[in-house]
Amino acid sequence: MKIFFRTLLAIYAFCLAVFSAFAMYVAIRPDAYVAISEQVIDAISTDNATGLRIAVFATALVFFALSIMFLLSGVRSNKDKKAVGKQTEIGEILISLNSIENIAINASRKTNGVRDSKTMVRKTDNGVEIESRLVVMPEMSIPAITEDVQQRVKKSVEDTAGVRVESVKVIVDNIYSGITYKPRVE
Repeated sequence: MKIFFRTLLAIYAFCLAVFSAFAMYVAIRPDAYVAISEQVIDAISTDNATGLRIAVFATALVFFALSIMFLLSGVRSNKDKKAVGKQTEIGEILISLNSIENIAINASRKTNGVRDSKTMVRKTDNGVEIESRLVVMPEMSIPAITEDVQQRVKKSVEDTAGVRVESVKVIVDNIYSGITYKPRVE
């Protein structure tokens, strides 16, 4: 969720909490509502209160718009974010990002000099972006390995899934040492 959307949600929730506290207070003391509503009506109904009426209307409009926006964001499906779709003459084909991730992992592990690979796939407007994190064998040319991984992953995903790969980012996380350490238990 974007920071702007979160900020709006926090302000909306705070205002709703204040309104709820007011409603609980009115439920306990109904006479307070009568006194407050009379003061509000008097303030708004005067001839020189046009600015106040506009402010009240604008505030109500903003809260109405936020309510509709939050309602629609809860109804919206996340199906589109977890798969890449292609339209054919027979119908729609959806390929999950998890499937594309597995194709990329298999392609990168087939590269000579790669000991382990972890991959993350992000959907873009025109295809996918892939980030591969590698553990490579020692005494191997890292630039040659990473370039080979980029080419293999791009070709494998495009050939197997038929999805356009916009970029392949390769990060060498570690050099394999062959030594595994077990934590000491006391």
